[in-house]
Amino acid sequence: MPKALIVFATEDGQTAKVASRLAEAIAAAGVEVALRDCARGDAGAHLATYDGVVIGSGIHFGRAAKPLLALVKDHRAVLATRHTAFFSVSLSAGGPNRDPDAAKRHLAKFSEETGLQPDLSASFAGAIRHSRYGFLRTLLAHFSLRKTGLPEPGDHEYTDWKAVGAFAEAFAKRLASPKR
Repeated sequence: MPKALIVFATEDGQTAKVASRLAEAIAAAGVEVALRDCARGDAGAHLATYDGVVIGSGIHFGRAAKPLLALVKDHRAVLATRHTAFFSVSLSAGGPNRDPDAAKRHLAKFSEETGLQPDLSASFAGAIRHSRYGFLRTLLAHFSLRKTGLPEPGDHEYTDWKAVGAFAEAFAKRLASPKR
């Protein structure tokens, strides 16, 4: 049975939610899956024991999470010998301020910054969770979304779960072939 690791960095929880859904869908395809939050000190441990690694980060103010970028840079040699995938979660990919070109730039920027060219990559829409934000965070969210006006009050999830499932299925199929 192939083994896959999903390592992610999340700030508001939506990237963790996407990573969990990916883990469920990849496991349903007959793959043994481990899930690790990059905030843990051992997130990059034993990468060589996995046939594939999925890397995910929320994008905030145009940037992937620094700890995740550092992990990928530190383990680039091992990752280059495994099936890899990268996903980003942002409002650029969908939501009130959708900007597909920016979402594509986030994917390219990840490869530029880490030197890793993943086999698969995708951008998924994020969420706005006003109920979890304090005053300053709400103000920053409104400021960043000013192009389209203020978002509606309340929490909103924009993630396309069918696209997440298709990404998981495509990655699981890759694991059926030998490592690079």
